[in-house]
Amino acid sequence: MVEDDYYLDWAESGVRWLLNPLSTPLSRLAADVAARTPRSACDAALLLAEAELLYELIVERHFGVATGRIPADLVRASIMEWAGVLESQSPATWGEAVTALRDRLRDVLVDQHLEIRGAIPQTRRSLPPLDGDDGPAVEERRVGDVLVLRIRRLIGAPSDEALLRSWAADSDRHFDSARIIVDLRGNRGGNDGHTLDWARRRLGRIEHFARDWTWTVGGKALGNWNAAAWRQARDGVKSVPPRLLDGRHHPAPSDRLEIDADEAGTIASGDLMWSGRMVVLVDPETKSSGESSAWLLKRGLGATLVGARTCGMIEYGNIVPYVMPRSGLVIDLPTKRNDFGIPVETVGFPVDVELDPRSRIEDVAASFDALYRTGA
Repeated sequence: MVEDDYYLDWAESGVRWLLNPLSTPLSRLAADVAARTPRSACDAALLLAEAELLYELIVERHFGVATGRIPADLVRASIMEWAGVLESQSPATWGEAVTALRDRLRDVLVDQHLEIRGAIPQTRRSLPPLDGDDGPAVEERRVGDVLVLRIRRLIGAPSDEALLRSWAADSDRHFDSARIIVDLRGNRGGNDGHTLDWARRRLGRIEHFARDWTWTVGGKALGNWNAAAWRQARDGVKSVPPRLLDGRHHPAPSDRLEIDADEAGTIASGDLMWSGRMVVLVDPETKSSGESSAWLLKRGLGATLVGARTCGMIEYGNIVPYVMPRSGLVIDLPTKRNDFGIPVETVGFPVDVELDPRSRIEDVAASFDALYRTGA
């Protein structure tokens, strides 16, 4: 089977749909997808031929569908409608072929994380990006007596991962400051474990922060395998963050998929106190783990959220890629569900103080005390 060129042998791995990090075809596809745009050419006939396999994948590997939260019939109807368009219109580019399917699946699955590589980007950004959006993952500076930490993303290249680890390691020095701004505007997420590591020792106990349900294999999160395999196939094993490598299970024929449930969703208090004040900046482009990081700092440290309501892309998590082997379609699906006790998906987290999301950091720092008091 062509599928076997991209995935581990199911009979040997015990769990289906595990990417093979040593696969040469997967390595070629990963490189191709890195350069894929909505204008890149696709083969509609091959996409049509794999429509049933795509349905099978989503039913088995979208967490909401596989656990019965979302009816599979909604997925089948969406796939059949898409197949009809492929057959009648024979779209020539990825953007033409998969954008409507991506949007439809996001709607029926109530999952903004779902992505098909090559679809036309969907954005809520209504204002130009901040200066320096493409800078390092973590940037630190002082504006007067305010410590400003710009956290642009929570995952990235090895250099980004090193900066994120250093951010957490430097927490004692950071929390020597009485006033801190954490700027999460435009942060598209990654791993909020970095934020937890940074704040953990000063957090107050958080009751019912987020209940979650995660697929695991042998006590390890399922999502770590494909996330690591995709990066390894594309850029080599040295590009894979240590957290992903260490968090992988070791596939074996006896493996079975299980659900690890945290019904309490409680985060324990840290062993240190912090009497300072914190403002966290967010905007509609604050997504996924960027959103949960902001909510963690608000709930655990009493931070004031300033800016505009976040994107609302957080009720599913641990998103990983899967491949349709003949057509080259790559779809990102969740391996975890989160429940924050309030509706968040497509809605976002609210802010305490509304402020133009493009406000200059110098102006925010100058107004720090007023913003903090208003939101307290």
